[in-house]
Amino acid sequence: MKLIYFLAIFIAASSLFFALRAYGDGLASETLPPSLIGKTNVTLSIGSVPFLIDNNHAGTQLNLVLMDADTQQPIPDATLVISAFKGQNAVFGHIFKSDSGNFLLSFYPQQSGNTTFNEQGGILSGLFGQDSGNYDIKGPVFNSGGLYRFKIEVITMGAYDNQVSKSYNAGISIPEYDNLTINDPSYGTHQIQIIGYYDRIHNILYDPVKKSINFTMPFDWSQQNINQLTVVHREIRIPRTLGDFVVTKYDAYVNDIKIPDKLISIDDYSMDAYRIVHLILYRPDVQTLFSDQQNPGKEMAFSLKPSDENKFPVVQFTRNAQYKIALSWNPPKILAGSTTEFNFKILDPYAANKTVGSIPYDFSVLEGSNGVIYHEVGRTTNSDSGNNINVSFPSNYTGSITIAFENLNDSSFASTEFPATVSNPATDNSPTTASAQTTVPEFPFASLAVLVVVFGLMISFTKVRLFQR
Repeated sequence: MKLIYFLAIFIAASSLFFALRAYGDGLASETLPPSLIGKTNVTLSIGSVPFLIDNNHAGTQLNLVLMDADTQQPIPDATLVISAFKGQNAVFGHIFKSDSGNFLLSFYPQQSGNTTFNEQGGILSGLFGQDSGNYDIKGPVFNSGGLYRFKIEVITMGAYDNQVSKSYNAGISIPEYDNLTINDPSYGTHQIQIIGYYDRIHNILYDPVKKSINFTMPFDWSQQNINQLTVVHREIRIPRTLGDFVVTKYDAYVNDIKIPDKLISIDDYSMDAYRIVHLILYRPDVQTLFSDQQNPGKEMAFSLKPSDENKFPVVQFTRNAQYKIALSWNPPKILAGSTTEFNFKILDPYAANKTVGSIPYDFSVLEGSNGVIYHEVGRTTNSDSGNNINVSFPSNYTGSITIAFENLNDSSFASTEFPATVSNPATDNSPTTASAQTTVPEFPFASLAVLVVVFGLMISFTKVRLFQR
């Protein structure tokens, strides 16, 4: 049974992988669609290693493979002319050869000076007529994150005297990290991390009145540039202890235009200390933003803030993907010294809104992730309205809490957690009722997180295989 659950997730993740892998904006790898060169159906893949790097990284590796799309084998005796660009600036251009069809380019960034290219094996490679395809490159190359575009021309393949002519365009995004320090009167000093995959961000500010995180990014709003891009991706890492920002729903704006909720994804699984909020704008979304502006200028101005509404139910898979849990609570803002009613349904993970039969469960509310505020061992009912639990919160505690479900149907692997916040009633101005939804979201938050994790593993596995060839 567990194998079936894993395969179901793997298939879902695989569909996501193949849907995204052909594009480089916002991603660390790209596989180009197959095309004929002579009589051979050829594809080219390009990937950066490691997948995540910080601003002070020691180096970056690019792995390129010219491959027969039918046999999935590298094509030997390949010669590539590779030119790289960031924005309107040329980064480097050079001719590379590989007997195997595998290219490994190791970059050692420097702030200035000329760019040098040295093939590993040096003079010996030339004496024996061998080209390893492994190059060390030093200079002002990849010394900052952002989107890099490549023009790759294939001039030989199969044999070095077999001259061909084929050009590819690709894009690789190297993450750029920036930090924002927030001094909150209720929750103290916290640091939020903003990660960009397109260009360096500026003007990072926090508005304490609107409780919004704001930053800008250079952007060319020309129709030509919009036609060429695939996705603009921003990632905001929010400490779980920053109570006012641990909410069920966010509002996000670009150039003061509110973007649809479907472009905002919450990941509570990837990091223990942080919640990750992804802002992902695909080309049609950017095109719509462009059409809605009279004078967009030369930047994207982002703003993210907690929504005035709660998005209920919040849905997450258990860690073994055996169940999914739909959780909501009333009132929508949990207050110290008050009682909150939690409603939950334990659902079949692969059927829409179908509750499972009566099963045992452990339910806990924890201070942060340690001290126990409430604990109950119970058994679900078969009611379509779900199960209700009333929890009285102490008047002397405000801050982050964890709502935990464990041991579903007596399985230690069937567990999951929901982050939430207990607020001070003196500062509460929230509505008295939740903005409830009548159906469970088709792609819940935790399912996205599971897909991201499996997606990352798939990329890593693919890269390992490429390097071992």
